[in-house]
Amino acid sequence: MRKTFTVTYPDQPYHTTTDLNNTFECTYNGPRFILVQVDKDDHQCREASRSEKADDPCLDPANFEQDDYEYVLLDAAESDEMAKYAAYMTDDYTHPDVADYEEDITDADGDTWTWNHVYEGTTGMLPHIYWQGSLLYNPSTKVWTHPTFREHVNSRESVVESCTVQAAAIDRALADSEQNFTDEERTKLTNHSAWLKDVDRKYAGINHWKWPFPADALPTWEDPNPPADPED
Repeated sequence: MRKTFTVTYPDQPYHTTTDLNNTFECTYNGPRFILVQVDKDDHQCREASRSEKADDPCLDPANFEQDDYEYVLLDAAESDEMAKYAAYMTDDYTHPDVADYEEDITDADGDTWTWNHVYEGTTGMLPHIYWQGSLLYNPSTKVWTHPTFREHVNSRESVVESCTVQAAAIDRALADSEQNFTDEERTKLTNHSAWLKDVDRKYAGINHWKWPFPADALPTWEDPNPPADPED
């Protein structure tokens, strides 16, 4: 079957607000009926079987594992929302090429750059904007929970902390008399350490995934006294 529906996507990548009402048209091209396997513990949904006919034996829940799952038959023709859920689970859909995101950014020092985010061609927007496995169904209430928008997997705090840790390691390497650096190498490492220590101030108010990390390769260096692994 074919059913076209409208998808609203976030104002910008890894955000969840939709104030700009960004949308694209998506067309589901898969079978009308999807037997959905629902995890009893967390209500996550996945496709168990599919058919154009509701009475197809392949859609009989008795054919599938019962202990950890319950089953619901989804009719993609029922509504735009059901067509969207079918498309989300099956990946059987197409859409126009969504325009990439572009933003001109200025940091605290007045340095500027353009940040670009490429969206997926004509078939990949749903997993691009929604977390995998976030479509839920509650068999008791018979209520679906819409997939949730993706956010960045790393927090700003964790990235700043990682930069701080790396800067300290570089500083230890520079102070290690057993490591021989040329003047040029020492300058590069010193400058990079200073940049790492300053990211929180320099990029205040700027999403951490938009930071322009230096592209120049660093000289080879080793941390002479790495912190002990807390799991050891």
